[in-house]
Amino acid sequence: MTEDLLDYWLRIITPVFPANVWIDSRFSNGGHFMQIDWRLENDPHQTGKRSRKIEITIPEETIDAYLDKNKAERELSDVRIKQWLSERYNHFNLDHDSGTSRFLSAAKWIISMEVLNP
Repeated sequence: MTEDLLDYWLRIITPVFPANVWIDSRFSNGGHFMQIDWRLENDPHQTGKRSRKIEITIPEETIDAYLDKNKAERELSDVRIKQWLSERYNHFNLDHDSGTSRFLSAAKWIISMEVLNP
């Protein structure tokens, strides 16, 4: 069930990000982990420049709480997840000066039970 849930969440969150988004997803420590970035296409001198990475973690207890919900409650949680991600994305500094540092810290976002049940 958790594999199906990870695929489902990927389908609902992908539209929050640019069309050329790249998402690496996997299970990690009982939860879901997604690493997201995309090609920026805003620097003619660096045509392969990518955005800062976003790391989204959905802990095991959040997954369990989601699975315990009925269909209507899950649908409401899906809306909340998309809204929460959209708000974070709208305030996300996606660009960076790759010349200033070889290693950029990723933005770490955790989808907690509070996101599902504000």
